[in-house]
Amino acid sequence: MIQTLAIALCATTAEYQPIDITALSSLSLGNSKEIAQHQPEQQVLFTEEMAPLPNSWGKAGAWRWGVNGGWGEDIKDANNTLINLGVEFEYFVDDDLSIDLGLYYMDVDQIGDNATGVNFTLQLRWHFIAKESWSMFVEGGAGLLRTSNDVPSDGSAFNFTPQAGLGFTFDIGNNNRWMIGTRWHHISNANTYSSNPGRDSIMIWTGISFPY
Repeated sequence: MIQTLAIALCATTAEYQPIDITALSSLSLGNSKEIAQHQPEQQVLFTEEMAPLPNSWGKAGAWRWGVNGGWGEDIKDANNTLINLGVEFEYFVDDDLSIDLGLYYMDVDQIGDNATGVNFTLQLRWHFIAKESWSMFVEGGAGLLRTSNDVPSDGSAFNFTPQAGLGFTFDIGNNNRWMIGTRWHHISNANTYSSNPGRDSIMIWTGISFPY
């Protein structure tokens, strides 16, 4: 009987081993370290995804360039029209506020001799409504115009070109923007010549803006 009890006790001891508390603690600490190692990495990835892209639209310090063209008609005489095509470079000095440099080829259709010329412009553009997918802006500035013939025909071949207008931009993907607007466009020599008839046009224009 005693031998039978001894055998049963040995079998029970072999089946039910004591719990190793030290091993469980090591396993728990190991899992905690592994989780802690993954969490910062996931947090960094999330932060990088949320960070604004370099030269993103409308952010201070962003450089952009674009191509655009416009058509204008003289307010006083519909026979006087002009077309300009060119490139524009803009730098955002502050969020939603840019300074723009433009270089344009201009074709002038007018009473008298037609003319072609080069127009350099400098202006400010403020996106007073700036959404992720679109914006609305006002702009204003001036430029210098040199033409092959006098513009207007009884004016001069060198003129100043003040301008001001209103427009919109729309996101078309990859940080590119479609731009469209209308502006008042003036041609005048500011009385630097004996004759200064001047010319005022309403212009509509459109273009595409790209990031550098």
